[in-house]
Amino acid sequence: MLDFLKEKWPEILDFFKQEYDIADVSFKTWILPLKVKSFENNIVTLVFPGDSGKTGLQYINKKYLSLLKISIEETLNQELEVQIILPNENEEKEDASSKISSVSKEDISLENRIIESNLNKKYTFDSFVVGSNNNIAQVTSLAVAESPGEVYNPLFIYGGVGLGKTHLIQSIGNFVLKNNTNAKVLYTTSESFTNEVIDLLGMKKTSQEEIIEFRKKYRNVDVLLIDDIQFISKRDRTQEELFNIFNELFMKHKQIVITSDKKPKDMEGVAERLISRFEQGLTVDIQNPDYETRMAILKKKAETTGTEIDESVLQYIANHFVSNVRELEGSLTRVITFSKISHSPVTVDFAADVLKELVSPNYEDKITCEYIINIVADHFQISPSDICSKKKSREFAYPRQICMYLCRVFTDEKLETIGAALKKTNHATVSYGYEKIKSEIETDPSTKNLIEVLKKKINPN
Repeated sequence: MLDFLKEKWPEILDFFKQEYDIADVSFKTWILPLKVKSFENNIVTLVFPGDSGKTGLQYINKKYLSLLKISIEETLNQELEVQIILPNENEEKEDASSKISSVSKEDISLENRIIESNLNKKYTFDSFVVGSNNNIAQVTSLAVAESPGEVYNPLFIYGGVGLGKTHLIQSIGNFVLKNNTNAKVLYTTSESFTNEVIDLLGMKKTSQEEIIEFRKKYRNVDVLLIDDIQFISKRDRTQEELFNIFNELFMKHKQIVITSDKKPKDMEGVAERLISRFEQGLTVDIQNPDYETRMAILKKKAETTGTEIDESVLQYIANHFVSNVRELEGSLTRVITFSKISHSPVTVDFAADVLKELVSPNYEDKITCEYIINIVADHFQISPSDICSKKKSREFAYPRQICMYLCRVFTDEKLETIGAALKKTNHATVSYGYEKIKSEIETDPSTKNLIEVLKKKINPN
């Protein structure tokens, strides 16, 4: 069995790299040097001959061991245990040297600096999909990364859950580290920062040295990245420490980047003096991705996994996960994974079955007025509440009438029900809107094309 495992080892490594989208430098540094040592009592023993010693071994065990176990089990089609050890003194020394030489010292140094900065290597500007919903945030983030402390300081990025705030803020850190070997970058979440403050205050005998060490950690950096700042709400001591750190870094022209789920002035339980600091730089938002951006995100995700996915499947996912990039990518990953496990082709029906637990029942069982309103609002880049409002300008009235038409086409609802969905009490208004768009379809090619596009978005099948 050992010989068979060694024979299959290149295949296992290839599966591991592709399946979990491991960056080249990470793969060459931590995984490629691994060698199969033994396979006894259903335990696979791998040797890590890297010159980072116990530090490198601890990192591999924490980050990659479980994934390696799955990859080996998937290839050998059996359950087993995996352990990674260091070589004995002088054992395989020559081979280790040849392996590690494939990775430059610069790459290893960058990898270590990324780990020390609490950053995730995969979050880069290159892997960030830019759309109309996030282009301003992306451009300003890149400007900050290229000239930290010189423009937009602080940079405050806000938006809903799963829209890419963490991706952008960490992209800044990774860019700075890659392009400035002397830069000190530190990424943290407000929750982690708060826990450090609590731990410090909770010590019975906190020495002056420990307090100084804590403050030095955050004040002796060139770029400080704080994610999800909203969690410092009503935490007075945390806010006091952050205020002092903020002032010192700002006075030294060090870059500060902050993310939140809401704009500064809407944050409750945060001191006014901190709010004013957050607002003295640049505040940008990330909105929900539009249909085109969602499709681009899915195509890029499929490309990185090396999987060919029919466009109709991507359209299905893009139409059913409209407000969260994390859910969007996770849904595609789920479909691809289930396809590999079951050895089934990826079709719309297959995707619908795999995602049925995640898709809202209204979306899955039938097309509703609310669903249509969301799709139309997304297409015109306005909010559903705008469509359902009393605003009479063409910017809102035209999409509203299109909703009336499409609700009549796709649903069996009565005029009164459609009117209620659109917050219109007079069902004659719905009838008028339907007839108006129907007439325009017959006389205006642009309206006809628009309706065809929307129909495809509402029901790609």
